[in-house]
Amino acid sequence: MSKFAKLSLLNLLIVSVLGITLRYKALFPLPPVNYKYLLNAHSHFAFSGWITAALFTGFLHMLAASGNTISDTYRYQFRLNQIASFGMLVSFTLQGYGPVSILFSALSVVFSWWFAIQYLHDCRHQDWPPVVHNAIRLAFLFLLLSTAGPFLLAYHKGHPGGGPGFYYNAIYLYLHFQYNGWFTFGAIALYFWSARHRMQPRQQRLASRFVNLMGLACIPAYCLSLLWMAPPDWVCQIAGGAALLQLAALSLLFFLHSLPKGLWLLSFISFSLKLTLQAASVIPALGAFAFGYRPLIIAYLHLVVLGCISSALLAFFFTNDLLPASSRARIGLTCFFSGVVANELILFLQSLLAFSAHPWPTAPWFLLGAAVLMFSGLSFLMLFSRTSDPHHVNAPAGAVA
Repeated sequence: MSKFAKLSLLNLLIVSVLGITLRYKALFPLPPVNYKYLLNAHSHFAFSGWITAALFTGFLHMLAASGNTISDTYRYQFRLNQIASFGMLVSFTLQGYGPVSILFSALSVVFSWWFAIQYLHDCRHQDWPPVVHNAIRLAFLFLLLSTAGPFLLAYHKGHPGGGPGFYYNAIYLYLHFQYNGWFTFGAIALYFWSARHRMQPRQQRLASRFVNLMGLACIPAYCLSLLWMAPPDWVCQIAGGAALLQLAALSLLFFLHSLPKGLWLLSFISFSLKLTLQAASVIPALGAFAFGYRPLIIAYLHLVVLGCISSALLAFFFTNDLLPASSRARIGLTCFFSGVVANELILFLQSLLAFSAHPWPTAPWFLLGAAVLMFSGLSFLMLFSRTSDPHHVNAPAGAVA
């Protein structure tokens, strides 16, 4: 599993290179690069090449650490995921949504279904807490639901009569069940599996209620993604109810008595902000602000992908020795997440200034600097996170404990 973890981290490094290129493109002419195409490549590769591959690795580690032999089937699945991911990276960069990119997207869907069916079969008899099994089942349910998005986009390409609303809502369906379903419940499963030996029966019951409430809210929470189009009142009411359910679920975590530490804590804080912002978007004035400024939308997406999910994945990798921890790894992690925080603050400030009619013309330069800082941290992590480090520790200064 260590090899899969390192390959996943390498893919995150590639994602950061694409991010730098996008920030550079916003400042300087780069004629060979189509910004929209590269943006599509950036997001799809981040989803499939980094997060899905990392969750795949984490889930397999759970099986291996429980004494199971990992079937060669999973190695074939990992290769299929990588072929689909790099195929989407190249094809989206060159043509955007086109026949080749849709083909590789379909391969990614094949991987999703194949992996979900195989893993659910193999994990059903594992002696894990019920909360872990519930989170895994919900994660795969929402992963499979998200695959409807690419097929709806392919349908729209051949039948464009649905208009832009159909197109964007198909994208939001895919994004919602990836972000709020597969990614979120996958990270939750990894966390509670890692904490299983420290949880008392009462804490396990609270954790199960948390997962059940979040699962109950996930499908109606898709209505939160429809607020941009001023939908009927009943859609707004469903969105509001889903947001309240999520906040109720979040409140249960504060009764577990022991908050996570290090990168797990960063993930928890980001997760709390995510649910709070989703609930705030139901208020019309705040919703108009949230959907009206592109930097704020980008800040939210990065909050989820980098602050919430990536920190949880890296925490799992280090605490379970899938990546060799060292004092140098701590430097790389600090640099990377400093860039993440800087990126969030700059985008939020840029939105506030735009809202108050005070443009910030130098903001793209600062965003480029934040992207370079993230890339530098990941590069340092890749180069120097080695067990041969003379200052080797069990985890990066407890940062992921």
